[in-house]
Amino acid sequence: MNAIRHSMFLARRHLLHHRQRSALLIAALFIVGFLPIAVENLVQAGERALRARGAATPLVAGAPGAPIDLVLSALYFRSPPDRELRAAEIETLVDGDLARVLPLVLGDRVLGVPLVGSDPGYLDFRNLECVAGRSHAAAGECVIGAAVAAREGAGVGDRITTEPREFFDLAGAYPLRMEVVGVLGESDGPDDDAVFTGLATAWIVRGLAHGHDDLEAADDAELVMGRTEDDAIIASAKVREFVEITDDNRSSFHFHAEPGELPVTAAIVIPVDAKAGTILLGRADVGRLPLQLVDAATIVDRLLVEVFRVRRILMGVLAVVGFATLLLVGVVVALSIRMRSLEIETMHLIGCGPGRVPLILATEVLLVLAIAATLAFIVGGLVVPMLSGVERLILG
Repeated sequence: MNAIRHSMFLARRHLLHHRQRSALLIAALFIVGFLPIAVENLVQAGERALRARGAATPLVAGAPGAPIDLVLSALYFRSPPDRELRAAEIETLVDGDLARVLPLVLGDRVLGVPLVGSDPGYLDFRNLECVAGRSHAAAGECVIGAAVAAREGAGVGDRITTEPREFFDLAGAYPLRMEVVGVLGESDGPDDDAVFTGLATAWIVRGLAHGHDDLEAADDAELVMGRTEDDAIIASAKVREFVEITDDNRSSFHFHAEPGELPVTAAIVIPVDAKAGTILLGRADVGRLPLQLVDAATIVDRLLVEVFRVRRILMGVLAVVGFATLLLVGVVVALSIRMRSLEIETMHLIGCGPGRVPLILATEVLLVLAIAATLAFIVGGLVVPMLSGVERLILG
């Protein structure tokens, strides 16, 4: 026991005396241990988050195309699919009262986060409650996620402006100023990093509706160029389009298309029971519904198969790099022992037994390994708590 205690003392003193070399060895071994632990923890946490989000979303409807893109856009508000549905096509899902449908309109951004046009029932479906203010109820109103509010310092009563889809889109819709009427509580999910508004507001942002001066009651004669034979007003370029919806101009906003022709990016479908869900999936499979209907949990499982495949490849690469690093550390230790030949000879001369010197050297190596491994486990375990939205790191 004394031999081990003495070896620990000498090993510790030697490592402290050669601080730089010891720090480099510990850092190299720390990285070798930390990376696999961090990757594994991130993948496991991302898997749990993805599965939970998928399990909480029964069915997702959208235009025919890649089901993974459709599900990711509906669950995480990522880039919408290339094709969209018409609102009338979404209505076919409620025939027979088999399900409740929550349409989503995506593709625009505000404050650097997705702007989600949704049915007011979406917030209830996700168990999202306002910790300040209320839910959006009229065109031009929005509620912001907890992370957005904390990062931007925005709150109830503030005005936020949507971002143009293309910077040089001179013919596109004007950015819309919206009033923040509520701030959502933290949910530890993608809803924290989004801004929610009504479907009508999302369509207005796209330029599918607008409001302008009342030409019938206009005092400025330059607003009207003339009238057609059927007494329709011909407006001049001086007519102003409103970029903010207020109580005074809300009634002037009108859509350019029939309600059934307005676009919907995706829809969350909530069947009344398991049988209703099976019936809807069957109708979609045989082509009786003009859309694609998928089980969100199944698509998430399919996505995770690809994630696990990438993880195996990454772990293989890390194993090779780790093995090479261990070989280099072994070479450094061997050279260090050779350079300490005079020191080792002195130990023998002052009475060290034949097994004591190897014990001291082994203790030094084990001490370096123990420190590096401990740091790797501690820091690797802290990676997930320190990062928010782990699943978004996996999705890229």
